[in-house]
Amino acid sequence: MRQKTEIIPPQKEGALSVRGASVSKTLTAIKTLGFTHVLMIPDSESRLLHQAIGDDPDIHLITPCREGESVAIAAGLWTGGRKPLLVIQNTGLMEAGDALRGCGLGPKVPLRLMVGWRGYGGAQAGRMPIDSAYTYTEPLLHAWGIPYWTMMGDEDLPMLERMDRTAAETSLPAAVVTGYAFRS
Repeated sequence: MRQKTEIIPPQKEGALSVRGASVSKTLTAIKTLGFTHVLMIPDSESRLLHQAIGDDPDIHLITPCREGESVAIAAGLWTGGRKPLLVIQNTGLMEAGDALRGCGLGPKVPLRLMVGWRGYGGAQAGRMPIDSAYTYTEPLLHAWGIPYWTMMGDEDLPMLERMDRTAAETSLPAAVVTGYAFRS
């Protein structure tokens, strides 16, 4: 029986908050946590992070064709003693469902996921229509029993460590969900 998932809701923006996490601070956190590989398909919100990881000699960047493929590669890397991080958009999380079930949840592989929450910014700004990818992200994570925390800016970077620790302790996937584009 899975433990009850602890969810930390998106924090309210203060007057001084900046939307999106800094690429350099995020990369530093990724390296500090000892990730050896990052698997990601760049999108409009993660392209700066993709570029920074690609330029960094200490992290191996793998750009798979599909997100389901990235889940299987990450499970193989973990089996081989490496520590991968998957950076995918919520639509990619949806596409990767069967791979996540078969390579993460079923065999208890502690996959670490950073999920871009496409549609979050528009929904928070009240733009209509609401992107259905936004609507289904949380229910999907709940249905799979994947604990997750939000990372909306630099102040939330400690959630990466919490996600990492949770995956290690449970030997199951855990995620951080980013609502805004990474900034330089």
